[in-house]
This record gives sequence, C-alpha cells and structure tokens, in this order.
Amino acid sequence: MEAWFSSELQPICESPLFVSDDPDVVKQQTADAFKEHDLFWGRGKVDAALYGTRVGALSFFVLQYGAAVHIEPGQLDGFVLFQVPLAGSAEIRVNGRPVAASPSTGVVISPSLSLELDWHEGCRQLLVKIPRERVENACRNLLEDDVARPIEFDPELHLDNDAGRSWQHQLASHFCNLHMPSPAFAPQLLPAQEEALIHHLLLRQGSNYSERLSHAPRAAAPRQVRAAQHFIHANLYDSLTLEMIAKASGSSVRSLCLAFQKHLQQSPMAYARMARLERAREELVNAPAGTQVTDVALRWGFNHVGRFSTAYRKRYGESPLQTLRAA
Repeated sequence: MEAWFSSELQPICESPLFVSDDPDVVKQQTADAFKEHDLFWGRGKVDAALYGTRVGALSFFVLQYGAAVHIEPGQLDGFVLFQVPLAGSAEIRVNGRPVAASPSTGVVISPSLSLELDWHEGCRQLLVKIPRERVENACRNLLEDDVARPIEFDPELHLDNDAGRSWQHQLASHFCNLHMPSPAFAPQLLPAQEEALIHHLLLRQGSNYSERLSHAPRAAAPRQVRAAQHFIHANLYDSLTLEMIAKASGSSVRSLCLAFQKHLQQSPMAYARMARLERAREELVNAPAGTQVTDVALRWGFNHVGRFSTAYRKRYGESPLQTLRAA
C-alpha cells in the first residue's frame, strides 16, 4: 500500500458508526452493515469500531475487531467486496482458496463464491462494497453482450505493482469527493468515477470473463432475444406475459424460451423479474423521504412484499428497508 493512501481515508474515520466491546453488539452491527454471518471470537480484547460512508453507489468502511475473529458469512450475494488490512493481517478463503491479506495484498471477494475469514488480533481493514448489478452491468456494456454466469474474480490483488497502485488512485478519487459540497458535482461525475473503478477491476483483475473481455470476439445476442429484452425494459411498468414478449420479438413462445435459455441461461419471465428488481433497487437507492418499500415493490410488479424482500436480499445482500434507510 502506498504511504499516501492511508491518509486519504481520514474523512471516513471522522465519525464511527459504532464503537463497542460487547461481542453481541459487534456481531449485530456488522451484520447490519454487511450481511448475516457467524462470528467466533479468538485471542485478544474486544475493541471494535466501524467507520463508514457511502459515495454514490459505493460504500466504504474501516473496521476493527481488536481481538482475533473467525467469520463465516457464506456467499455475499449482493455485492463485490474489496478488503485490505491497514494494520495487521488476515487469512481469507474465497471458495476454499486461501489469501494472506496484508497492507500490500488486498482481496477481491466475488458475491457468488463461499467465504471464510480469519482476522488476526489487531487487524484493521478497509472494506469497499460495490453493488453486484453495477459490476455485471459494466461487464455487459464492455462485452456488448449479456453476462450469463456470475463474475468470479481472482481473489488476490497485489497493491505493490502498477495495477495495484492504479487501483489505489481509483479508490482515492472517491475519498476526495467527501471533501466537496454536493453542489460542486456535475451529476455525471460520480457514475463516471464508479464506472472507471469497476472497469479497472474488470480489465486489470483476473476473472472468468478476462478472456472474453481481452481477446474473444464479441458474441451478439440473437435478434429475437435483443428484441424481447428491449420490449421488456420498455414495458416494465405493465403486466407482461410470455405471449406478449414473444409476439413483440417476432417469434413463438417456444422459440423465444429456447433462445433465452441458450443465450442467458434463464427464461424471459425470469429476466423480466430481475430487470424489475434492478429498477426497484434504483428507486430505493435514490428515494426521497417518506418512500415506503411496499409502494416501490407494488410499482414494479411485486405483489407479494415478503417474496420481494426475500429475492431482494438474496440478490443484493441487504433488505429493501436497509437500502431505503441508507438513501
């Protein structure tokens, strides 16, 4: 890690989200910030603190436990997580692969992979949450094609080479925004910075999409699939049926379903549900005061709020209410 980088974190650490020596409080507070998990305490004194802020769609945290801890969160589901020790060290296993995390080696944790973490006593880490849909949308745009399989990054990110130093500068550009009053921003600035950071991750960090992103020719979706996707996105407010989508695409129901299954590994209706879920999240993230989760769910075609909340948490790693409260 570059010497200047830690000093750039100061705005994040000005006001703690919590400080506690109570193990139960620490577990609940960290679950609220990230996701439900099993937490086992090891050697050392519990001296926990969490600092955090949100910049656009990204969330930045500095977390310490004081004591050594073993953490089992399962899959993150809704977000990509980058973490790196600012002090101390940790061993992080992503899908069984161990990574020795230190101030010179960070870890990129993919949302669909299993995760176990051992933070050593005195470890203090920077954590960056990047919404899964932002990463998938960026990959989709780079490929000009849909992302059919979950993106799985190489978990080890070295900070002492050119790519790692560039990554630190990308992160620091977001920290600088914390010094500026909101009116100083052009509306396009934060999304552009987010896209640059995510593009860096996709193009410089190895993944199961690296070959396609770097070398493979772009595979265009079949015309009937593209037409169906366009129709779905243009009519998300309406009560869509499979027959309506097939007619708009100029194909039979059977032909369209086969094309979707082959190209996207899902049905047209599953694609429509996911598109509606993404639009609901966009509304919750940017919601004005007084917005109700039930109203947002119903507006985007989710008539059973409980099932909406379950699908939302599985996709994004937090409840709709948590997203709304952070808006």
